[in-house]
Amino acid sequence: MRHQQLLDAVTDGVQRVEDLAQALGISPSTVRRGLTELEQAGKVVRTHGGAVPAIVGTELSWTQKSLHNAQAKRQIAAYAAGLVRDDDVVLLDSGSTTTFIAERLAARSGPTVVTTGLGPMAALHDAEGIELIVVGGRVRRRRGSMVGDYARGVLERITADIAFIGADGVVPGRGVNCPSPELAAVKELQMRSARRTVIVADSSKIGVDAHPHWAVVPGPVEVVTDDGLDGAAARALRGHPGCVPHLVPAAGVPNPPASTD
Repeated sequence: MRHQQLLDAVTDGVQRVEDLAQALGISPSTVRRGLTELEQAGKVVRTHGGAVPAIVGTELSWTQKSLHNAQAKRQIAAYAAGLVRDDDVVLLDSGSTTTFIAERLAARSGPTVVTTGLGPMAALHDAEGIELIVVGGRVRRRRGSMVGDYARGVLERITADIAFIGADGVVPGRGVNCPSPELAAVKELQMRSARRTVIVADSSKIGVDAHPHWAVVPGPVEVVTDDGLDGAAARALRGHPGCVPHLVPAAGVPNPPASTD
């Protein structure tokens, strides 16, 4: 058993031994041994019948992530929102940049937005011109993301015009880097459920593979990022045949395409 999977589950709120065993497909005794080792490593605190996280690990919450490169993310979001037509069905992934996209779309009238994220949901809750559909599922709290069988059940029955996918890292030809297999699975399904896939990631994410899990991009993809890319990252994006990059200024006002047709 990989201890990181057990720690991820505890961090996401699955904290009883029996629930952890069921979620991970392992025996309760294996869970108990794993929790003991995680406690010895200072990562969880054992409780009666389970465990709770001891510390916040390397995975930042979506609210923490929204503070990092916020100006660039807002410029990316402004450009991305300009890709949406008024009659589009839009899939919005969870994350800080997709939440900024939702804030831009809130003033629009006509689009239908389907989201797996608590951030976009909150941003569009009172947007009367938007038909909002929230994908159900288990909430991965630190990411504000809905994952699991319920989420898959909804996404498998949707065809969107455009999907905006957040990322912890983007490697052309490899995919979208993710901190958990559940997040990777939901991102893959969102990309497969859309006619057009747009990855939204600030320049610090391009070429990054900090996590062990990947969402494989199923076909051609566009990447909206900022002009803070270093030369190697820019060449990697432009050189991959299945990738179309869009660079926006990290500061100032981007020039999004027309979206009224």
